[in-house]
Amino acid sequence: MKILLERKKVAGMLSVAALCLVVAFFSQAGAFTAGGCDGDCEKCHSLNEQEVSGILKKTNLADAKIIGIRISPVKSLWEISLENKGQRGIIYIDFSKRHIVSGPVIEVESGADKTKESYQKIKKKVDFSRIPLENALVMGNRNAPRKVVVFTDPD
Repeated sequence: MKILLERKKVAGMLSVAALCLVVAFFSQAGAFTAGGCDGDCEKCHSLNEQEVSGILKKTNLADAKIIGIRISPVKSLWEISLENKGQRGIIYIDFSKRHIVSGPVIEVESGADKTKESYQKIKKKVDFSRIPLENALVMGNRNAPRKVVVFTDPD
């Protein structure tokens, strides 16, 4: 019984020592400070198109065109706007440049989908004047101020 208690005591002391080391490490790294990176992540971290291309070459996004790179709403992530096979999208790469994250970033306080907000800025707008409507089946007034174009396949 005495040996068991001594083992638990030693294990507890090792756990406390390990926790102190982790806190000391991250405190030095600025992870637990209010601003981390003095509030400006780009002072300490960078990511350029060549680095993103190198990362994407290891994935199924190797042929994607990089539209933009910026700090994401989540500290420690870069937001990358891409165009791949005619489709635009957003992925995230962590500051260590070892992980890609895909999916929505939701702001808890407001419930806002930050990824969707960013996507709205980069999505392609359809140039309505380039759609050939000469032979189109028209329902309603051909000169109406607002038009809806429906593409369908009868088969």
